[in-house]
Amino acid sequence: MIKKLLLALAASLSPVLLSAQTGGYFGARLAFEVTHPAGSNDGINNGSGFTLTGVYNMPVGRHVYFEPGVGVFYNTMGIKPVDVDGAVFDGSVRNFGVRVPLNVGYRFEIFNNFELAAFTGPWINLNCVTKAHLQPDFEGPAPTGSTNLFDYGWHRFDAQWGFGITATYNRRYYLSIGGGIGLSPMATFKTPERKDRIRRNTVSVTVGYNF
Repeated sequence: MIKKLLLALAASLSPVLLSAQTGGYFGARLAFEVTHPAGSNDGINNGSGFTLTGVYNMPVGRHVYFEPGVGVFYNTMGIKPVDVDGAVFDGSVRNFGVRVPLNVGYRFEIFNNFELAAFTGPWINLNCVTKAHLQPDFEGPAPTGSTNLFDYGWHRFDAQWGFGITATYNRRYYLSIGGGIGLSPMATFKTPERKDRIRRNTVSVTVGYNF
């Protein structure tokens, strides 16, 4: 699915990139992110983390721009209490990876040194490390080490559709509120009763600087 998405995106953007105007710039973005694992049936709870991304903003018209980027993310999600050999544990999922956002936006010039913009586009996530860490709830022996969740239904890749609004001051200082809706599952679990597909939904506040 992700391969087809990338091929379709490249085909649709080819004419845009060929006609892109000059005046592009690089930027750095730091996002503080809340993650909601949709479809977990209360097995995994909301979590938080951050994303650090470098972008290139490429004008393709008077108000339209294309902004690809690449960055790293780190998120944690809670695990509801589970029984392990008669002892109750809770813990967290710790997820580290690489994100490639491919956003298209539209600028609104409010003042000479202040502009607003709205953006949307696909995000591709490469999950490099996804582990579960358990801690005893009340009483019980502490488990040793961590569990590699790629052995238990978690995927190396997942995709989101991102969107948001931004404010830029003096063409340098950047603030954004946005989010991403899960398009493909980041984890799939099968049981005799059902098949759960967990998708990554996120809400974020981002600060940045344009060079």
